[in-house]
Amino acid sequence: MSADASGPGKLVLVGTPLGNRGDLSPRAREAIVGADVLFCEDTRSPLRLLGEGATLPPRISCFVANEGERVTLLLDNLARGKVVAYLSEAGLPVWSDPGLRLVQAAVEAGYAVDVVPGPTAAAVALCLSGLPADDVRFLGFLPRGGPERAERLAAIAQERGTVLLYEAGNRVPALLRDLAGALPDASARRVAIGRELTKQHQEVVRGTLAELAESVEEALRGEVTLVLAGTLAPPAADPAQDAARALWQLVRDPTLKPREKAKQIAALTGLEARAIYEQLGALRRGAGEG
Repeated sequence: MSADASGPGKLVLVGTPLGNRGDLSPRAREAIVGADVLFCEDTRSPLRLLGEGATLPPRISCFVANEGERVTLLLDNLARGKVVAYLSEAGLPVWSDPGLRLVQAAVEAGYAVDVVPGPTAAAVALCLSGLPADDVRFLGFLPRGGPERAERLAAIAQERGTVLLYEAGNRVPALLRDLAGALPDASARRVAIGRELTKQHQEVVRGTLAELAESVEEALRGEVTLVLAGTLAPPAADPAQDAARALWQLVRDPTLKPREKAKQIAALTGLEARAIYEQLGALRRGAGEG
C-alpha cells in the first residue's frame, strides 16, 4: 500500500468494530497492516483487533486533545509520499470521533483522502430502534449545560424527523429527564436506547420518553446511543409569516373596494387608513401609466 516516495501521500480513515472483532472487514485489515504510518485514537486498538502477533506499521497516538498537534506530523508524512491510516477507538473516524482536523488539513493541502467504511453506533441503533429512518438528524453529544444545551433541547422539541444522540452511560438518566422536561409531547415520543452494541450483552430498551425518563434512574455502562422519534405536533406558528400572508391576500383581493382594503390593512399593520388609501391610489395610477 506504500506510495512512491516522489508521489503524493494519502490519508485513509479506517472504520473499526464497535465491539465485535468479527466485524473488521478484510479491506480494513489490509489498510491497517499496509499503511506506512498508523495514527490511532488508542495505539492499543490495532493489536486488540488483529492480535498480538500482527506486524504493524509505526503507531502514533492521535486523540481529541492532541489531534491539532498531529496535523503537522500528518502533513510531513504525506509530503514524503506516505500512506497514513487513521483509526478511532470504535466506529468511523470523524463521526463524533477525532479525525476531522486531519481530513481538513489533508484536503486543504491537496492530498488524497479515502475511507474504509465500518460500523457506526448511530446506524446500528437506528436499525434496531424500529423508528422511521427516512428523515433522520444526527446530533451526537449534546452540550453538557448552559444556554447551548437549552437551545438544543428546544430545537429537538420541534424536530419532526428521528433524532440520534450519543451519551455516556452515567449521564443517560439526566439526559432523559432534560428531554422529558423540554418536550411537551414526551408521553408520545418513542425512544430506543442502545448500549453495548454488537457486543455479547447488547441491549435495546424501548418506550416513550416519559416512561424511560421515570424508569431509567441508574447509570448505564459504556456509551449509549439514543434514538428519539420526531414530534407529531404541528409546527409552531410564525406570526411574521402569518401577517405577511394576510397582508398579501388583502392587497390582491379584487372584491374589496379601495377604502375597505385600506381600512383592513390599517387594522392589520397599525398604520393610518387614510395614508394607506392614498398610497393604494398612487399605485393604481402608476400601474395605469405603465
